[in-house]
Amino acid sequence: MKINKLTSLLLVVGFLAGSSVFAVSQDTEDRLLEQALVSAAVTKEQKVAVATYLKAIAQQKTERAEELRALAKRSTGGKFLASNAQSERFLKQAKALEAEAAKTQEFLNNL
Repeated sequence: MKINKLTSLLLVVGFLAGSSVFAVSQDTEDRLLEQALVSAAVTKEQKVAVATYLKAIAQQKTERAEELRALAKRSTGGKFLASNAQSERFLKQAKALEAEAAKTQEFLNNL
């Protein structure tokens, strides 16, 4: 009986240790990765490569935000409320992407 309890306890502890108890948001993860890249860049060439990468990331986010704004303007031909909700969702995503692109650009300027 004690072996079963011990085994169950170990399984539960193992499951909890393997689960994402320490989950990090995507934005925070991106910030940490950018900081790690910048701090790891020592030579001028490495810094140029990191700057080029960050510029490309900011440009991709800006382009995706523009695409989402264009999608928000399109009519899907469905019910008004559903179409309006979808447009609002696209606009919200576009705004979030533009904010991320601005943060990346600001981080790049402080490099």
